[in-house]
Amino acid sequence: MQPLLFQSASRNGSVQSGTPVERPSGLPVLFHEKIAPMQSSHSSAQNLRPLIPLADYQRIFRVIHSVLHSVEADIPAASFFFSVTAAQILKKFYKRNAFPVAGAAFYLIREDGGGALSFGSLGDDGQSVTSHQDAFHAWVQCDGYALDFMAPLFQELLVSAGHPLPVPRQMFQKDLQRMSADVQALAKPGDFYLASNLELTRELLQQFIAKKALTNLSQLCLEWFRKPPKVMPDDLALQGADGEVSRIKLQATAIEGVW
Repeated sequence: MQPLLFQSASRNGSVQSGTPVERPSGLPVLFHEKIAPMQSSHSSAQNLRPLIPLADYQRIFRVIHSVLHSVEADIPAASFFFSVTAAQILKKFYKRNAFPVAGAAFYLIREDGGGALSFGSLGDDGQSVTSHQDAFHAWVQCDGYALDFMAPLFQELLVSAGHPLPVPRQMFQKDLQRMSADVQALAKPGDFYLASNLELTRELLQQFIAKKALTNLSQLCLEWFRKPPKVMPDDLALQGADGEVSRIKLQATAIEGVW
């Protein structure tokens, strides 16, 4: 199924569509919507501070991205690898209760409030969402926060889905209490709505563990990573099955800010 670009014709802000928004292998879809202003229902106890510093987030992202890039992986379809590996890094180096989660995800990314990045299926009513093996995204949940380590690659994800729009390379980690009540409540860039799917998460995790190539690459990320302020090597030696040694270069992709 090819990705669809939805235009909203509704005056009350609902997304008008006759087909669920889907993209194979967890790739994103961009849909457009006009959302009426509304009062925030977020808790006053929400935490605006990030769980980990930007420098740490960037280093985790760079390590995982560099390892995937070195094996020419299909990075736009690698959200579960990012999430599993990042969760393990947070557990090992930060002693955090982190775990990967798969499901449907929606992020408002346009300054004009007119574009939301959609992973999953959006129902005809513009509110109900579902996810499955062919339409999902993955993120990390940790101590009441959601962290998406693919957020710096949102622009690449859109290009792969046929929607070449400029998106800043920014960090995404937010207190889950700041999550919008539903898709239609997305109002400003950085607003998000996540719908976890426990059954799908279990299925994907079982598939991940069963693939030695994936677990080996994930372990390689953990071996390479150094928690700031420790200095991290700029490259890492990787020996192939034929005994040939190659070197993985650390990608210098810079994160410009936060959602």
